[in-house]
Amino acid sequence: MSSDVALICGAAGFIGSHAASVFRERGWRVMGAGRNEPGAVDSYPREIPYRKGDFEGSDFVTGLFDETLPARVVFVAGPSDVQQSFIDPVQDFRNQSLPLVRILDAARRMKTPPGVILLSSAAVYGNPVAIPVREDSLQTPISPYGFHKLLQESLLDEFHNLYGLPTCKARVFSTYGSGLRHLAVWDIAKRAMKGDAMLRGTGKETRDYLHVHDVGRALELIARHCAFAGEVINVASGSELAMSQVASLIHDAMGSGQQPVFDGKELAGSPLRWCADASKLRALGFSPEVSIDTGIRETVKWIKQHA
Repeated sequence: MSSDVALICGAAGFIGSHAASVFRERGWRVMGAGRNEPGAVDSYPREIPYRKGDFEGSDFVTGLFDETLPARVVFVAGPSDVQQSFIDPVQDFRNQSLPLVRILDAARRMKTPPGVILLSSAAVYGNPVAIPVREDSLQTPISPYGFHKLLQESLLDEFHNLYGLPTCKARVFSTYGSGLRHLAVWDIAKRAMKGDAMLRGTGKETRDYLHVHDVGRALELIARHCAFAGEVINVASGSELAMSQVASLIHDAMGSGQQPVFDGKELAGSPLRWCADASKLRALGFSPEVSIDTGIRETVKWIKQHA
């Protein structure tokens, strides 16, 4: 499979660019595609070819599949801002759903349909009733973003059940690393640089963090070893970490001399606890390479250079 083509849809994004690097390092022929310029992302490998276009356009998508004849399609395109999904749920719905259904339709029309990996989200679980969260846990989203990710999964089920398209859903938990210019680690570090230690939330919220390099490794292992029988695989470390601990690690790496303070208010759409059962992913041969301490230090160093 090392000479097969992996088409990364959304390759100019944070996770997509890192995934493209990992797939190439592991012997795949990679094609990146998306609506944004790859030059906007520091981590996108310049030696990997890239096609710019809108996945909602049938001509662009058809031409992309005809050119690449991919064995695997990794769909990592679309927004990832929970709070913005509350502000404009219609736009979030459109950007999550229409590009994906166009990709799925093109994939199922190929003579040899590729295995399609959807980058889904732990947001589909909402506030889980039990920790760690298993793939068969109840899905009760608490944000438009979470509902639309669940809708994406339903689209995969549609094309798998009705057309026999090989599919897999990778439910990614919390991700961080160099190149991510929003979400908690970026926001906390930016505030610390300004001498601001006040943060939103209670600090008791927990997350299951996985460095973006390890997310790319997990996706490559799924592409190589998954049965593509419509299954779901949690992509996470399997470790639970309080946001107060994450914030302290960031302030320590910054050398701010301050301790973070939380305002005590719960955030809309923000689950109280997240920790994944990552046994399915481990069964594919995965274990994290980047520790949270090392990853935070590396990320903070990058933020200092690019904020």
